[in-house]
Amino acid sequence: MSPTTTFQDLQAAFPHWTIWRSSADRLWATRNQRLTDAQLSHGLSHTIDADDADQLVAQLRNQEKLATGLLPQ
Repeated sequence: MSPTTTFQDLQAAFPHWTIWRSSADRLWATRNQRLTDAQLSHGLSHTIDADDADQLVAQLRNQEKLATGLLPQ
């Protein structure tokens, strides 16, 4: 994670996700809600992971785009 990006920054930017770093030093994010089979089929994910904060943010933004119209705001 960049020195200016903290877990609090990520959590504030993506409040519908819980974000953490694993013992393997990867960043993970899990949705704070269950997804239906239809939402999963549309490409939404319960949990995603990345090597760094920039990759995680890109994936989270992609998930937000995919979720448009499928999830309550």
